[in-house]
Amino acid sequence: MPNQRTPLYHGRIVDLGLEMVTLPNGQQISLEIVRHPGGTVVAAIDDKQQICLLRQYRHATGGFIWEVPAGKLDPGEAPCTAAQRELKEEAGVLASHWHELGAIYSTPGFCDEVLHLYLAQQLTFTSCAPQPEEYLEVHWLPFAKALKWAHRGQIKDAKTLVILFRAAGVLGLF
Repeated sequence: MPNQRTPLYHGRIVDLGLEMVTLPNGQQISLEIVRHPGGTVVAAIDDKQQICLLRQYRHATGGFIWEVPAGKLDPGEAPCTAAQRELKEEAGVLASHWHELGAIYSTPGFCDEVLHLYLAQQLTFTSCAPQPEEYLEVHWLPFAKALKWAHRGQIKDAKTLVILFRAAGVLGLF
């Protein structure tokens, strides 16, 4: 029997539906599933080994959190194009070297969002233009300090923790 979906909510960012699914063991269950267009995550590292971190207000978490530039894919947009757009919009940075760091599921228990990870290097600086709903501050920290913050729990954003780990591997730090 094919999965059946009952739409519950259609929003600007996500769609929520109730899906009747058949598990691999044949059991049928009802799941609340969020459908998301996916996004990109960028570790921008300059020639001094500093990484761009945003101190961004997130109402859902009750305040400010540290995270790297990231954002939603527009319809039909390639992930690398979205990464370039988000880095310029949020941090005012252009990069001439891009390294793909793979992809992750953000919350696979209830959401199909795929985040595409990129390392951006050989940076030039320009002006930023955050979206009206974004309230953020751009900071540049030594990459080693960002790793310490992650280890100490000062960075709580999961996508930022993953990309720090992946970028450290590419940079030969472990």
